[in-house]
Amino acid sequence: MMKMMFFFMGVPLMIMSFFQVQDVLPYANQIEIISNGNTIVLSQEQQDDLLQEIKNLLADSHTVPAFGVVFDDMYQQEIQSGNFVSIKFAEMYEINGLPFDQLVFKVEGDWQGFNIMRGDNGHFQGRCIYVDLMGKNMQNLAKKVDFLTKNTSFEEKVDQMQLQENDKHFEETLAAAESESV
Repeated sequence: MMKMMFFFMGVPLMIMSFFQVQDVLPYANQIEIISNGNTIVLSQEQQDDLLQEIKNLLADSHTVPAFGVVFDDMYQQEIQSGNFVSIKFAEMYEINGLPFDQLVFKVEGDWQGFNIMRGDNGHFQGRCIYVDLMGKNMQNLAKKVDFLTKNTSFEEKVDQMQLQENDKHFEETLAAAESESV
């Protein structure tokens, strides 16, 4: 009886927990490019085009356990040089027990595998997700990202100092509100 219960309950849960990255792509609600610390906001048509290129890249790829980890300060430093794709979701999802609402990865044309950093409400920390492209490389995606970075004018500087100032202001406001309520 227990074996049968495990089969009908355990096996589907195990299968569900081993999703591939391409399984969550239909749930993306925003795609951006981060180029040398600048966030490039794309039109819906550009996002759809980039998403299709990402789907093509990930076709027949395999998501495997990653040895890499990311910490938020490392993430902020990493995105200051090179091109990255940011895929945002309206709610939390999970791949192989790793929750996220944002996935960010570096784009390098000759790479045949890469780590994906997981964001949770704008904060990046924990194990990465690794994608093995199974003999393919990122060349086509790299060309698309390069084209979009050169031909899209809507950029906003990712300013770490401004983010820190906003956090400090929020903490000061919260502390003042708490002291007034006492």
